[in-house]
Amino acid sequence: MLKTTELTHLLISHIIKEGSRVVDATAGNGYDTFFLSNLVGETGKVFSYDIQEVAINNTKLLNKNQTNIEYFLKSHEFIDQTNLDLVLFNLGFLPNGDKSITTVKESTINAISNLINSYEQNPNLHIFIVVYPGHANGQLESDTLLAFTKNLDKRLLVTTYIPHNQNNAPYLITINKKQKTASNN
Repeated sequence: MLKTTELTHLLISHIIKEGSRVVDATAGNGYDTFFLSNLVGETGKVFSYDIQEVAINNTKLLNKNQTNIEYFLKSHEFIDQTNLDLVLFNLGFLPNGDKSITTVKESTINAISNLINSYEQNPNLHIFIVVYPGHANGQLESDTLLAFTKNLDKRLLVTTYIPHNQNNAPYLITINKKQKTASNN
């Protein structure tokens, strides 16, 4: 079976097309930014955010030949929500970095709340959140996210992909606005 990040990329690859506008909310070492940049092509745009300068520098280095990326050394709480198709969060800490610097529940919930509030201007927005409950802050963030997303407006579709037989394994939460069909008008 696929790892959580592989499943996330597979699902995203069925949504994002040439010309899309997407956000990597946690640049990290740049792999998600690279993946998204290739999906959106030359006519699309990737906005890559991180609070750590080393993460932004790592992402720029990996993506040095990509011309469709803008970088922001700031928290995902401050994502510009103009005309977005997808936002990807890959929470936790920077791999091979300082493990004491992690995403935190407050800024993550604020970022997601801001994005949900932008559905009027971004009706087709997809939010993908890869959660890592295997460390102390990750567990707090996980518990908060599960409680928060469980109580979201029923006009949103929230899906969780959790490996049930693995303790503290990474998992995926997706959020998008339910699409109207002939059967639910």
